[in-house]
Amino acid sequence: MKTRDRILQVSLLLFNEEGEAQLSSVDVANALEISPGNLYYHFKGKDAIIRALYERFEEEMRVILRGSSGGVASIEDNWVYIYILLEEIYDFRFFYRDLAGLIARYPDLAGRFRALIAEKRQTILRILDDLARLDVIDIDPRLMPPLTDQIITTLTFWLAGDSLTRESHDGPALIHKTVFQVMCLIVPYMGKDGHGALSGMIRHFKETQS
Repeated sequence: MKTRDRILQVSLLLFNEEGEAQLSSVDVANALEISPGNLYYHFKGKDAIIRALYERFEEEMRVILRGSSGGVASIEDNWVYIYILLEEIYDFRFFYRDLAGLIARYPDLAGRFRALIAEKRQTILRILDDLARLDVIDIDPRLMPPLTDQIITTLTFWLAGDSLTRESHDGPALIHKTVFQVMCLIVPYMGKDGHGALSGMIRHFKETQS
């Protein structure tokens, strides 16, 4: 692996485990067992590493968002898709655990992050519209925007919210828990035909928690 890629890989691991604000580029260099000068050759400080990691996250997230078009045609598809979204976010979770603080420290990322959330919102709105058009859900079109906003709020602040609870969840358990929470927002619109899907959701959630 090239030194630049190793720097990004180890930085992501450290930031996810310890938080970006507590670490410096020297800490990253020490973890890699390279000199700060060697790290500086590839990245001019921690700020450059943060921006490079965001570039990677943004690129991967946009692939997932744009790849959803026409691919979510059932409640089960939606479950899987939400899982994929959360898994990607978890891989770069340090961005979300202290989102307000990170944006304050890197204000140039604020606009890009808002644009990504806006694209995420349009994706969720399109999926709900597709599910309604296929009669998978039955929802008044006027309720789609607020439902979408609630889903986006959950997808954005699930990690920060978990850090405020007394319970401790590992990654897979927290992802499953959050997927179930998002799907519960859709349950009221599933209708009678969705009873089987709902039972499957509950059964699957219980299995992942046991």
